[in-house]
Amino acid sequence: MKQQEIDILCDSINAANQIQGTRPVETHISWVILTRKYAYKIKKPVKFSFLDFSTLKKRKHFCLRELQLNQRLAPKMYVGITPVFKKNGMMSFDPQGDIVDYAVVMKRMNSNVQMNKLVQSGKITSGMISSLAKKLAAFHRHADVISGEYDIGSLQRRFSDTEEGNYKQDENYKDLIEQAVTYSDRLLQQYGDMLLRRKAAGYIRDVHGDLHTGNVFLYRDPVLFDCIEFNDDMRRIDILDEVAFLCMDLESYGRSDLSDQFYKDYVEFSGIPVTKDTDIVFRYFKLYRANIRAKVAMIVAQKGVEKKSNASAKSNVDRYIKLIRTYLADAYSSAKWRRAC
Repeated sequence: MKQQEIDILCDSINAANQIQGTRPVETHISWVILTRKYAYKIKKPVKFSFLDFSTLKKRKHFCLRELQLNQRLAPKMYVGITPVFKKNGMMSFDPQGDIVDYAVVMKRMNSNVQMNKLVQSGKITSGMISSLAKKLAAFHRHADVISGEYDIGSLQRRFSDTEEGNYKQDENYKDLIEQAVTYSDRLLQQYGDMLLRRKAAGYIRDVHGDLHTGNVFLYRDPVLFDCIEFNDDMRRIDILDEVAFLCMDLESYGRSDLSDQFYKDYVEFSGIPVTKDTDIVFRYFKLYRANIRAKVAMIVAQKGVEKKSNASAKSNVDRYIKLIRTYLADAYSSAKWRRAC
């Protein structure tokens, strides 16, 4: 679908429900149409190095995959999928005309308890962090263990991909990213055996894959949503990588206290052993995640979806770049990290 067709679909929803103001929230890979009770997520016909939504068949497949995977952690939120029909230039969910796309149907959740908003408003509590750590630890215990070879090279390639987000074309970040890539290469070379041992111990699992604060609702029973469906390799990761992602995001908001608590509580609830080497790899995963999030934010900023989101994306790029600088400074000042350099 195209933006114009999305707008027509919104008008159709308004007319059917006798309301006004239904408009999509746009990201670099989807549109999400918000109504009073439901959210309809429609994938854009795009293709990147990490996903392919370029055909109707593929978009239907990944809608079904998104529904299946997210029902593991948010079964009450994810309702189903529905076709989008087109007839005489009009778009609707009514079964008239040709199927031109598919939408994932979700129940609207209370945005006041979305984790990123609670963090920014200072309303998040220690109890919320503990409940989330307990929920994630339980999910990880039952997540499918991934067998086969562990491709450490995939970490290296994703970290070093300076084409994604056009890092190498931005003089503001070029030197920093080159320094980060060099550090990543050296650490993976030195700690590759440890990562393989973690794989053998069953720590590579089919988990969420995109666990940042924007993808969590902190109800009494936390709801973790919008996991990665479009690329299995990005979801089948070390559980420590997943924990590091959320901790990194908390630290990007200046809440290292919450990050420290989450990590401590997760370790306690999960029972995973932690050593000095584990700490080094955990810190590396935080650097890796800050790098990836900066790239995503840069893609959004370059697309210029809309002025408000574009400004927000640029702010996010700066936020994650600042964190990369901090992690690298720690890397070269810490005795433990210097061994990896």
